[in-house]
Amino acid sequence: MNGLETFRGRIPLVNSWLLAAVFFTIPTHAAPAYILSAFILLFWLVEGRFREKFADLRSHPVVWIFLGYALVLPISMLWSDNLAWGWKMSGKNLFFLLFPLYLSVARREHVKIYITAFIAAVTISEMMAYYNWVQLHYLTDLPPGIRNDHAPWEIAPFVNHVMYSPILALGAYLLGHALMFERLSLFKRLVFAGFLITMTANMFISGGRAGQVAFLAMMALLVLQRFVRRPVLAVAVALSLTAGLFMTAYQASDLFKHRVDLAVHEVQNYEKAVNSSVGLRINLAVNSVRMYLEAPLLGVGAGDFPQEYVRINNKYSPGWDAGWNPHNQYLMMLTAAGILGGIALAFLLAAPPYLARQADDEWGRIRMALPLLFAIICLSESYLIRSNTSLMFVLFSAALYAGWRSQSPNEYNLRNRT
Repeated sequence: MNGLETFRGRIPLVNSWLLAAVFFTIPTHAAPAYILSAFILLFWLVEGRFREKFADLRSHPVVWIFLGYALVLPISMLWSDNLAWGWKMSGKNLFFLLFPLYLSVARREHVKIYITAFIAAVTISEMMAYYNWVQLHYLTDLPPGIRNDHAPWEIAPFVNHVMYSPILALGAYLLGHALMFERLSLFKRLVFAGFLITMTANMFISGGRAGQVAFLAMMALLVLQRFVRRPVLAVAVALSLTAGLFMTAYQASDLFKHRVDLAVHEVQNYEKAVNSSVGLRINLAVNSVRMYLEAPLLGVGAGDFPQEYVRINNKYSPGWDAGWNPHNQYLMMLTAAGILGGIALAFLLAAPPYLARQADDEWGRIRMALPLLFAIICLSESYLIRSNTSLMFVLFSAALYAGWRSQSPNEYNLRNRT
C-alpha cells in the first residue's frame, strides 16, 4: 500500500475528528465551522469511493428530507421579484445543503465524542458568561470579558442571548440525559450534576426567553422519558419540576423576573407597546399571517418578504417597525413558499424521528428532543436561518442518524460504520 492509499484509508477517522471540531464551534462563531467544513469536503473528495458514498446517501431517507427543505427557498425564487434578497435568504440554508457531507463522515461510534465536544464548548461559554455577569454586577474593577453585545444585561460571550439560550438548553438536556440514562462513575455523575446546576442558573440570568421556555420543556421531557412506563407519575413530576424551576428563577433572578413581567405586560397591551420586543413579534406575526392569506398556495417568494411586509405594515399598523423576516420559522416558510414551505418544515421536524422510531440504539430519546427543542424556539424566531442554531440542528441530525437507513417500510436497522 503506497502513501496516498494509506492516507486515504485514514481520512474517515480524520474527517470524523474534524466533525467533532465543528461541533465545538456551535456556541462560538460560524466562520470556523465553514473553514473546517471546507477541509472535510476536501478530504472527502481525496478519499474517493464515490459510488459507495452516493449509494449510501441515496438510500438514506433523511438526506432527501434535508435537501428538499434546503431547496424550497431557491425554488420560490421562481416567483420572487427581488432576486438579490432571495439568494441572500437561500444562502442561509447552506448548512442544510452540507447535511449529506456531515452524514457521510459521521461515525456512529463517535456520537459521544461529538456530544462531548459540544458540551465542552457550551461549558466554556457558560463559564465566560458567569465571568461577564460577575464583572458587570459585582466586581466591576475586573477586566471586561468577551461579550457579543454590550447591553447591560447581555452576558453571552460569542453569540447574543437569542442564540445562546437555545444552545444552552440543548447542552443542559444532554447532561441530564447522561445522568438519567447512562452508566457513569460517581465522579462523572457529580461533575455532570454540578454543570447541569450551573447551566440551569446560567439560563435564567442570560435573558433569552425562547431558550428558557425550551429549557423548561427539555427538563419536562427528560422526566417523561425517564418514567415513560408510569405516565401519571411522569406528568406529575414533570409539571412539578418545571413549576419549581420557574418559580425559583422568578424569585432568584431579577433579570428573569423583569423579562417575564415585561413579556406578560407586552402581550396584554401589545397594540400600545409599539415596537417593544414582544409587541413587535406579535405585530410581525399578525401581518405575516395576512401576507400568507393573500398567497396561501405559493407564498410571495423568498425574495419578496421585506417589500410585501412594508406594504402590509403601512396599511394595517403604521408606526410599527418593519422586519426582514417574521421572527417565526413557520410563518417564514409559509410566507416564502406557501403550502410547500409549510410541508417541508413539518417533514424536517417530524419525519426523521418517526422514520427511525424502531431503531434499537441509545439515541432515540435525543432524536425526539432535538426537533421538539426547535419546534418550540421556532415559534419566536426563524432559528433555522440563524447560523449557529441551524448548524446545531444539522450537525446533531447528522450524528444521530449516522449509519441508519430504512430498508423497507417495515424494516429498520442501524449499520455499524467502520
